[in-house]
Amino acid sequence: MKVAAPILFLLFVFGCKKSDVTPPEIVVISPQQSQVFSSGQTVTIKATITDNVGLHMVHVIAVDNTGGHWAHSEDHVDGRNFQVNKTFVTNPGKTYTITIEATDHDDNTASKEIIVSSN
Repeated sequence: MKVAAPILFLLFVFGCKKSDVTPPEIVVISPQQSQVFSSGQTVTIKATITDNVGLHMVHVIAVDNTGGHWAHSEDHVDGRNFQVNKTFVTNPGKTYTITIEATDHDDNTASKEIIVSSN
């Protein structure tokens, strides 16, 4: 038993190591940072998300400067690639914070934030 305890401890410590430490990559296609839209114009959120091993979840949210939610989605993904394609229509005089977050199966997370406005 004196020999087994240290061996079990080492197996526990080193056996639980994450195999993947690389977070997903998010490439935002649209909108552009600080882009200004006309009131009533449609904002299209487009992004390509990739992971070296496999994605687990993609979360997209667009919130205005008063806390209103304009787009909100959670997609559970089983694959290495995912395309985001969400839309919302602007109201006058608002600033919108768009956040795209992606998590892989080893809980590595990446996030991108884009701020746009409407006049």
